[in-house]
Parts: sequence; C-alpha cells; structure tokens
Amino acid sequence: MIHWFPGHMAKEFKSLKEKQKLFDLFIIILDSRIPVSSFNPEIYKIANNKPILFIFNKSDKTDKSKLDEFIKQYEKRGKVIITNLKSKTAYNKINSALNSCFLELKKKNQAKGKLTPSLKCVVVGVPNVGKSTFINLMAKSKVAKVGAIAGITRSEQWINCKNYLLLDTPGLLMPKIENDQVGAKLAIVGSIRQEALNQNELIQEIYRLVSNYYPDRLTKINLEPAFEEIDILNNIAKYASDNNLLLKNSVLDTNKATNMLISYFKNLDNVIYDISLNEEDNE
Repeated sequence: MIHWFPGHMAKEFKSLKEKQKLFDLFIIILDSRIPVSSFNPEIYKIANNKPILFIFNKSDKTDKSKLDEFIKQYEKRGKVIITNLKSKTAYNKINSALNSCFLELKKKNQAKGKLTPSLKCVVVGVPNVGKSTFINLMAKSKVAKVGAIAGITRSEQWINCKNYLLLDTPGLLMPKIENDQVGAKLAIVGSIRQEALNQNELIQEIYRLVSNYYPDRLTKINLEPAFEEIDILNNIAKYASDNNLLLKNSVLDTNKATNMLISYFKNLDNVIYDISLNEEDNE
C-alpha cells in the first residue's frame, strides 16, 4: 500500500548524522495516538548517548487509560512530557524542562571551568506531528510553517529562544514502513499524504485497525467490525446506503462513503492504535 520516503527525508537523515556532535539535546515529538508508530527508531542511533526529551503531543486525542505503559518505556531513555501543544499550559511545562536541561549543562561546564552557550536542541518527528507548532510556541512567534498536510517543513532553520536554540527539521518517516498496518496508523493521524496512497487499500487497513482497537466506534455509526475485504466493502456500501450517498441511476457512491469514513476515523478522540513495547514482547 505504502512506498513513501521522499528524497528530502533521506537527505535529512544523512544531515542529522553529520551534525550529531553539534546537538546538546534531541527533542522527539510523538503523536500520543500512535506513540510507537510515530517514533523513528533510527533517531536513537543518531542521538547515541545524547539527552532526549520526548514530547507526547495531541494528548487531548489519546486514550489516557492506555498511555502509562508507553510513557514508562520512553522514560528509560529520556524525559517525557505529555501535552497538547495548542493548550495554554504547554509552553510553561516545556520551557521549564528545557531550562532545566540548560542548567544541568551549565553546572557540568562550570565544574570544568567552561562557559555555557545556549542549549542546542534539534526537533525531530514524523510529518504533521506538531514540530512547527512546537517551534512557534517556544519562539512565541510564527517562525515555522504550520499545516495539516504532511511534509510542510522542507528546510532547516535555527530559532533563538534565549537559553536554548531550536533546530526545526523536515518530518522524518521510517526509511521503510514495515507493514500496511503501520502505514494505516501513520495515515490516520495525517503523517502520510492521503493522495499518496491507494484509497481502496487504505480504507481497508484503517477499517481493520478500528475494528481491532475500537469496534464500538463502528457500531456507533451502525457498522460492524470486519477484517475480510468483502465484509469491509459490504459495510462501506451499507454506510453509503444509510447516508443516501448516491450517483446517477441510484448507484451507491462508495467513493464518497470511503472518503467520509476516512475523515470520521481521522477525527476520532480517546484512541491509541499501538500496543506497548512490553505487550509486543509478550505476544
């Protein structure tokens, strides 16, 4: 279904590896609805032993009852902040954490008799996860482009925030999306451009995803959980019929039904589509 790794992303991976020594802190932004699938494990290799701050964004949309296990896993490697970057409390929470990192570095440098310049932080994450929103929030200015479409940021830019400097980067997907289910998870949160995908295959994967994790969201709109292609297509046809989506000669408009369902799934709240790393180990 998905073969999408734009050239600017490959170039950015290479650039990050080359600049690794410049950074004091890696800020990794995750989508709280897919805290595993929105993380690019290649970043660990690039960061090496450098400090990491994980920001679980879009916490207003996640299933908080399932979030703790993910938080515990990431806390083994760095600090974790749970927030909605558009909330009123986000700035103070993150600014406090970044200033704390700066003071830690300053203390180490003072012990060595060295001066401490601004903390150099690189901001990374998959497309549309909130990197530019984060940059604008911390800069208190619209210095980075923001959009609901994956791939808005195409170039690097340093932003001065007094005690710390932030380097914005283009969204980084995994070099290889392991399976269509992971691709569907990235698509459902907007990290992959919908037009880059086969819509028929996409709706089937997303339908299976919701059937598996939140079947009640389907029964809420009078559909049934389904995993086989024929059953999913029958449910789409039913949705078209129930909503009077018709073409000429009373033919069901399943394309419109598909687009409406994808939109419905993308806007669901209180969801997590991943299982924790601990659960994966037990399977």
